[in-house]
Amino acid sequence: MSESTIDTYLVQLTEQMRESAQNLPDPNVMSEFDEESLPEELKPFAYAERYIHGKAKRISTITRIPSENFPPVEKLTEAQTSFLYDEMKRLFNAYCFFADFPKGLPVGIKYRLLRKKWEDKTVYTGDGMTCFEFCDYEPDRCPFPEKFCSCKDFDL
Repeated sequence: MSESTIDTYLVQLTEQMRESAQNLPDPNVMSEFDEESLPEELKPFAYAERYIHGKAKRISTITRIPSENFPPVEKLTEAQTSFLYDEMKRLFNAYCFFADFPKGLPVGIKYRLLRKKWEDKTVYTGDGMTCFEFCDYEPDRCPFPEKFCSCKDFDL
């Protein structure tokens, strides 16, 4: 695939992501949660109740963008990877999702990990903030290069 062909594809993918961000699904429908059944005093915390009791779905289902739409990092230039990662981050923000990466982590690694995360399940709350961590604090399985790994500093 030529660079201009992939650029054209990335424009289309960006349009998909921006459309998804502008047309967020109903969080009660997506999470199969009945907010109306909550007592009045819990309604201000519906997003938290939804997170606890709602049904988790794949991020690809929530955003309506299949994970295979995101090209492997090996097929992208550094500029394309950076652009696409920024767009993915904007889409995550629209859905109240936050990807937690170590400071200074190269964008290629962030993109690869976020792309892989696309098939993970979470509950879409529509509010609050759902944080995605990529490390389970086991140094042997840390997904980050050693210089970015903070789990090695924990005495577990």
